[in-house]
Amino acid sequence: MKTMTDSEILKKYQQPFPVSFKVIGTGTGATDIIEKVKSFGYDCVGCILAKTPSDCIPMDDDKMVIIVARDNEEVANAIAKTYHEAGVLTISLVYEPNIACYDSVMMDSMHEDLPEIIKTLLQPVVTQGYICFDFNDLCTILHDSGFFTTLTAERKNVEEAVNNMKKKLENVPTQHIESLSAHLYFNRERQPTITMTDMKHLSEMISSLPESINVIWSVNFDDTLPYDLIRFSIIMSGNEL
Repeated sequence: MKTMTDSEILKKYQQPFPVSFKVIGTGTGATDIIEKVKSFGYDCVGCILAKTPSDCIPMDDDKMVIIVARDNEEVANAIAKTYHEAGVLTISLVYEPNIACYDSVMMDSMHEDLPEIIKTLLQPVVTQGYICFDFNDLCTILHDSGFFTTLTAERKNVEEAVNNMKKKLENVPTQHIESLSAHLYFNRERQPTITMTDMKHLSEMISSLPESINVIWSVNFDDTLPYDLIRFSIIMSGNEL
């Protein structure tokens, strides 16, 4: 059996990560969203501006695609159809989606909010943490789920972030939530660091939700956050949400 040389081994490990997730924008206003998503620096996320479905055909490595369009919905839905039929988790941030072409759809999102919504979906999967959340977990939340929405709260500590999120959830019809994932983020240089005492606030919030909701949670690092800030995000889905 041939032995790899040092240079061959180095070259192997310098290969880019597989692009398992794609964000595809089409129509007016997609360029700034795609550029913002690129600035997140996620190695396994490919960002594409497409004019026709032939600009972005599904690949074997594709696991999830997020499609963004404020107009030109016919092209966006045609792209989604090819990915959905290929078994790729297909998410809509399209103004007028053909719901049959997607696993999950967010309705009535504001254009300026789209990059942060995309970040909320991608970040728990592509970043490390104390308690991890992987692509299979995201599939549990979003696969064939009908509709989804996201919420984000930022505060100085876990207790304040959780309390702020509780207030936001008061405006959500929890009886329509079928699955929910909750994600805490903090800078790994934070002092004092997160403790189990902090986590009781998240645990109590989750316990207060209806037992019918499937809940998954994670605790993640985000070194772009200020040391004194906690970000708390939620992804929730349901066929009537």
